[in-house]
Amino acid sequence: MTTAPQQPVERPTLTIVKDNTPEPVEGTVVEHHGATVAARPDWILAASEHAKAAGQHAAKNWLYVGWAARGYWRLAGRWFAGLDDDYRQMIRTARADVKAAHGNSAAEQAAKHRVEQLYAARKQHRIVYSAKTGAWVTTAGAAGGLTVAAGGVWTSLLLGIATIAYGAWRGQPAAIAAEDDPGRIEILAEEGEPFPIADATNRTEAAECVRRALVSEGIAVAEVEAGRRYDWGWEINVRLKKGTPADLIAKAGDLETPLDLPVDGLLCQPLRTSRARATLRLVEGDPFVKMPPLPDRAPNSGRLRDRALLALRMDGQQTELSFLGLHFIVIASSGGGKSVTMRSIGDVLTACDDTVVIDLDPGGNGLEPLAEAVGVRVVGADQMHLIEAVLERLLKVAKARATLLGKLGMGDNWVPTRECPAIVALIDEYPQLSPKAKALVVAILRVGRKARVQVGLAAQEATKDSIGAAIADSIALKIVGPARHQDIVQVFGAGAGANGYRPDRLHPAQGEDPADAGKAYIMGGGQHDPLIHKFISMTPDEGKERAAARAAAGRPWIDDISLKTAGVSFDDLDTVKPSAALPEAVELARLAFTAAGDPERMTSEEIYEYVSSASETWAPQDDEEPAKAMARFQEALRRQAAELDPDADMKTKQWRDEGTRRSGYYLSTLIDLVGENA
Repeated sequence: MTTAPQQPVERPTLTIVKDNTPEPVEGTVVEHHGATVAARPDWILAASEHAKAAGQHAAKNWLYVGWAARGYWRLAGRWFAGLDDDYRQMIRTARADVKAAHGNSAAEQAAKHRVEQLYAARKQHRIVYSAKTGAWVTTAGAAGGLTVAAGGVWTSLLLGIATIAYGAWRGQPAAIAAEDDPGRIEILAEEGEPFPIADATNRTEAAECVRRALVSEGIAVAEVEAGRRYDWGWEINVRLKKGTPADLIAKAGDLETPLDLPVDGLLCQPLRTSRARATLRLVEGDPFVKMPPLPDRAPNSGRLRDRALLALRMDGQQTELSFLGLHFIVIASSGGGKSVTMRSIGDVLTACDDTVVIDLDPGGNGLEPLAEAVGVRVVGADQMHLIEAVLERLLKVAKARATLLGKLGMGDNWVPTRECPAIVALIDEYPQLSPKAKALVVAILRVGRKARVQVGLAAQEATKDSIGAAIADSIALKIVGPARHQDIVQVFGAGAGANGYRPDRLHPAQGEDPADAGKAYIMGGGQHDPLIHKFISMTPDEGKERAAARAAAGRPWIDDISLKTAGVSFDDLDTVKPSAALPEAVELARLAFTAAGDPERMTSEEIYEYVSSASETWAPQDDEEPAKAMARFQEALRRQAAELDPDADMKTKQWRDEGTRRSGYYLSTLIDLVGENA
């Protein structure tokens, strides 16, 4: 592209309003020489003086003929504007579309057809508009001519005065001032400077607007092409000369100023097919004004494999998700719509004929509106021992089902039916779970997918010790609403922010302002692009009504063969009592085995990997070497084990694994230490 030679920079034009100096007040005033004179109010003036002043004013303004001419000139301008009726601009836009569609024969033909339609429509409009004008002029002219002929000289004079007076009224300086004196000043843009995207009336102007904004921020751009225009704004495709789309994302806030966008109104999506290309979305309004209604889900009308409508995507596409074999996580700060999202998902799952829903929440009310339709529900921080018991049973069911797949002829994965349903545990406020409950969740994530014992987690933030690598690697569907910047890496992974996933630019509800509550980015479940979705909300009353209908129709329950093979029952939960707390190091070592599925033995490194992610106490401190931190934990483990049982042997044991010498601990040693065999 050839760059035009730079012109000398001129000072910007300052547009100001007319002199707004206030009129002198009535009463005593002081002249510039300091002499005091009396100013008489208008009501004291005699009628002759009023007439004289009016005559002088009329003479000064040429008997208002100039005003009248100006008024009728303005009326003529309005008539010509009505004759065109924006068709000129529409035709320009359509012709730009023809040029932009070059190479795409179908699009080019459609654009040419649109141009022809607009020309024909403009011609028809001008005929109708001119005919109406002619009818009015003929009628008014005939009436005026008849009045002059019948009324004589005085009538003609009065009619002429009225004609001039009307024109003068339309052209008086006060009327012009109302249009030309907006009461503000504006620095006009120089040639080539950025301008607001709201001023763009067609695709070419929108592309030029974005190009100027990018250049003003020092971004080397090779090509800008305007894509689709939505009700909420523009979609613009950009190809860079150098750099990466991450540079655009980093400068999104700065670019919003020259584009005159709302705060966080510029979204950037890098294209996976080309490192130099990205799609910019200039959000001027709310993309979710026209939300679809809450779908009607009759009792037992769905299956877990069905794709169900849950949200609307900002480009107008409906978000449909299938939860078969999917663990998922929902992250949203307080006021970010986490409860809306979880209840929307719960509405889908409790309508499935082949799914049992488990509701666990240590810090809130969970799926309270849908309570009648869930299989097991445990809420409250004082019920942690029951939450642990439920998770223990679910883990055993998942392991048992793995042994039943061949026997039942299901192949590699459990096939959900009403008789042998899938199990989905929805766990809200995950960080508030006990260490044991978290370890059980990690274990279920590792073995539950094929058994269709699935987990859906929700939290206000993704901290390292609560949402560790074990969870992030095991969860295929990730939903993040308004959140912190560090949550992006913890949930979506490193580099997600540079790829356009920016939930940290969404804003939670504040008071009566809903802001971005219920909006989220989705990764997985068939969603691959960093686009904002908004979940369809369900009121508590709607949830209760649906849950009651589903409970009355009968909900499925876990099959007997899975329960018997696992050796568990959910009927005895009321007999579960809180267990005595174990020393932290001993409990963490035992939970490391639990999270790994209780293997016969684990190396010291494998145990410490879990321990360091589950507790900040034993993670490396400041500049501490990982090996020294692990040794510190092992020393605490030996000391605390001796306090429980002086005869306990918690020294590391050695064995050979495929010819490699390894050292660590045996599960049986920890089971005896904590008294699980008692």
